[in-house]
Amino acid sequence: MSYYIKRILTTGLLLQCTTLVAQELDPRSYIDLPTGQNFFGALYVYTEGDIYTSPDIPVENLTLEIDGPAFAYAHTFELFGNSSKIDIVGGQACSYGEAVYLGEDVSRKYCGMTDTRVRLNYNFYGAKAKTMSEFVKHPKGVVVGASLQVSAPTGQYDDQYILNIGANRWFFKPEIGASMPFGAWELDLSISAKIFTDNNDLQGNKTFEQDPIYNVQSHLIYDFGPGHWISLNGNYFWGGDTFVDGEQTANKEANYRAGITYSKAINSQHSFKLLANKGITTNRGNDSVVYAIAWAYRWD
Repeated sequence: MSYYIKRILTTGLLLQCTTLVAQELDPRSYIDLPTGQNFFGALYVYTEGDIYTSPDIPVENLTLEIDGPAFAYAHTFELFGNSSKIDIVGGQACSYGEAVYLGEDVSRKYCGMTDTRVRLNYNFYGAKAKTMSEFVKHPKGVVVGASLQVSAPTGQYDDQYILNIGANRWFFKPEIGASMPFGAWELDLSISAKIFTDNNDLQGNKTFEQDPIYNVQSHLIYDFGPGHWISLNGNYFWGGDTFVDGEQTANKEANYRAGITYSKAINSQHSFKLLANKGITTNRGNDSVVYAIAWAYRWD
């Protein structure tokens, strides 16, 4: 049974945390998992560069250095007869940022709590709910699912500043995705839309609005063995035009990111993960880099 426990251990959680700081590149979001499993994950993230194409604030030439820990909890359960998962992610970050706002240079060094994100995954094809004893007898197959992620404005925000840890607004991210194994390989595909509410407390009592950001991502994964895999990741995202008090402030061009993820199970309960990703186009300054190291613990 340890083979299968290692298999689920390294696919249950860790990359959820990295969505705090970069356009999502999240392999194995839609896979078959046994019900009744719990995961706790912790990671350290460092990112630097011009991240204008992952906008949360209406500025130009935004460059940031961000680092800090993030934490996540996930639980698998049965929903309408199929396997499902809910996870919650939060963290703390310190950042130094520089930008141009209304033609003036602004900068700030600051630390605080990040916004909290909750996601519900529901696999509606190829993943009937199974206990661990049932799961170990079931071969891998094609899985198709959907998810809804919600980000709550719990992070530190001060309307006296343009640069903040928190965004002071909600977003809702519906997504549909699939996992398609073939031998030791696996292809993951997904498409999503990130829909934002307004920030009505922008500096100067202004209202900040943003159009949805659309994201298509793919992952080519190779399994070295139980709980041991590597993934080449890529995405294409577009949209996200921004407005201040109804006046357009930025027109976001389509961009690409690419990265790599390496995951290894230490035993049936513990695993670690390394990842890196980078913008591979520079439309509107998509040249940030992200590095992270993560650990996860699983229990029944």
